[in-house]
Amino acid sequence: MPKRSSRGPDSAIGSELQTKAPTPKVSSASSPKRQKRPSPDEIAGFQPIPEILRPNLDVLFVGINPGVVSGQKQLHFGNPQNYFWRGLYQSGLVPEEMRPEDGSMLSQRWNMSIVNLVQRTTPSTSDLSRKEMREAVPELCRKIRTCRPKIICFVGKGIYEAFVGYLRFDLGLQPEVYDMDCKCDLTQNQQQQQLPPLRQLSSSDEIQCAGTQPAIPSFAYIFVMPSTSGRAAAYRIADKLQYFRQLKHVRDCAVDAAAQGVAPSINHDLLDSLDPRQVVRSTYFSQTKKNK
Repeated sequence: MPKRSSRGPDSAIGSELQTKAPTPKVSSASSPKRQKRPSPDEIAGFQPIPEILRPNLDVLFVGINPGVVSGQKQLHFGNPQNYFWRGLYQSGLVPEEMRPEDGSMLSQRWNMSIVNLVQRTTPSTSDLSRKEMREAVPELCRKIRTCRPKIICFVGKGIYEAFVGYLRFDLGLQPEVYDMDCKCDLTQNQQQQQLPPLRQLSSSDEIQCAGTQPAIPSFAYIFVMPSTSGRAAAYRIADKLQYFRQLKHVRDCAVDAAAQGVAPSINHDLLDSLDPRQVVRSTYFSQTKKNK
């Protein structure tokens, strides 16, 4: 007796129909559209990103210039791959998570703001010439004098290189401060080189208080951190976070001192312990007061 198939009379037909069934088409409306990259002419036409300048800031962040995403959105650090906004929250500099769209809150709630060295949008920072960056320094100095921040934080080593005109320095808190009381009576050589009014931090530095509190400092600390761009692969995210934590310590010390009308006292040994590359920088500040 011939053996019957256990698949049933319609199983072969069903299998054939299944293999020949057309693949359903995905609606183009439901699939995300990739945003068209602006043309060079469109990028050249982007307006400068608005900057909020107010006096007596706690921290003034300095970026190099807008990238294409930031310029197109008109937002500071607007690329989702940029670590800046996450670093603020994860370090405790701000108490809640922020997006680039929340940038105005940085000034309104937490007394910090952002400016760019160069206003022009470019696809890459390599599109900026050294001459263009150096020529932007006087305008940045004008913004600093307007804001009189307690701390100037350069978000990228290349920005500070352009600002001071030299290459050898470590990241983190700098041994120089920005002299707010300098009337820009610079030497002819300094004027030609467009150098900012920097001087060495010393134990004689005091907050000048005319009987009012909070006091207004006569200088601004200078802090340099790695670029937060997603393209900056030299530092891991964990390392970048440590620089944000260092900055928070300096910010807290400066704010507390200003509220009390006394000179800031920064724990430089603590900053060393937070340095991801284990650079012992406390020796730079041997003349300044330390918290033990």
